[in-house]
Amino acid sequence: MNRLLKVLVFLIVLSSGAGLIAASYYFAPVIEANQRGVVMTGDTDAGENLIILAPGKHYWFVSGYNPISNTLARVVISEKELDLSSSSDSGTQETELTTKDGDTVMAEFTAWYRIIPEQAGRFLAASGDDDISKMVAEMTKAGARAETALYDAGVLYKSDIRSEFVAAVKKSVNLQLASRGVELTVLTCSKLNFSKELLNEIAEIKQAQTTIEINKIKVQAATVAAQVMEEAAKGRKRAALQESQAQKESVIIASEAQIVAAKNWVIAEKIKAEVMLVRSKAKAEAMQIEAAAKVFSGAEGERFLRYRIADSLADAWAQRNSINSSAANLGLDGVATGISSLSTPLGESSKSDK
Repeated sequence: MNRLLKVLVFLIVLSSGAGLIAASYYFAPVIEANQRGVVMTGDTDAGENLIILAPGKHYWFVSGYNPISNTLARVVISEKELDLSSSSDSGTQETELTTKDGDTVMAEFTAWYRIIPEQAGRFLAASGDDDISKMVAEMTKAGARAETALYDAGVLYKSDIRSEFVAAVKKSVNLQLASRGVELTVLTCSKLNFSKELLNEIAEIKQAQTTIEINKIKVQAATVAAQVMEEAAKGRKRAALQESQAQKESVIIASEAQIVAAKNWVIAEKIKAEVMLVRSKAKAEAMQIEAAAKVFSGAEGERFLRYRIADSLADAWAQRNSINSSAANLGLDGVATGISSLSTPLGESSKSDK
């Protein structure tokens, strides 16, 4: 009997174990890809020590989940879009902001948030059943208002400041959401609608800047034109100097040509005068010869010629013998003898010597 009881107990235990294993397999919780499982017990501290189950099927007792003493909560961690629309009936997602200088700016934000997967337990402990989407939206608006109060409207109008402004708002909101296991993943500002007064003021500033730029361009154009005129004046001055130098050189060349022409004229006149002189001398000599021929014709002319010939022979004899005919007292016979010796033909004198 005891043996039968033992077998019965063994079978009951075995069947219970098999049933428990089958229940663990068939009834094991499944965590989806966009979820995280949070195993909660009664002795956790603000969700810091809770077990976080990753996506997949988790068997009882094996994965750390005890269905008897634990409670399993599924937390959706996928990103969600925030509704940042104002309380007005306009239907547009605009948030009213006030700048440092008191101007009102209507901003259109686009925001997304998510629960940090590793901090799903903290999220449950801090938020519970609260409307997390509304909470994140209110924190985002509050952060935007606080950051806007640091900028003047004219500064916030600049496009390069807007990215800095949005990044500062996102950082401020995430610092507040960190204790709740939530983060703002996307925050963009598609539009900032400024007041008409500011837009008019900015338009006047732009007009003034445009006028200044136009005046700068005009000044630059005038400067360039002045430089061109100056260069043109320098070019005309150089051309005038070159023309003056060319005229000077042409005058010098013309003067030199005139001098050469004058010298050539003088030389030509000199040659002409010499030719005329030669012609005159030749003509005079011809006239003398002709006159002499007329003078020395006849018996008297023959006598005069003989006298002149005798006189020339006497001078020649005196020079031959280095005797000054005017200083020496030569007798007529000596002179006659000398003249005879000079006038005697060479052939006869040589015969007489023999």
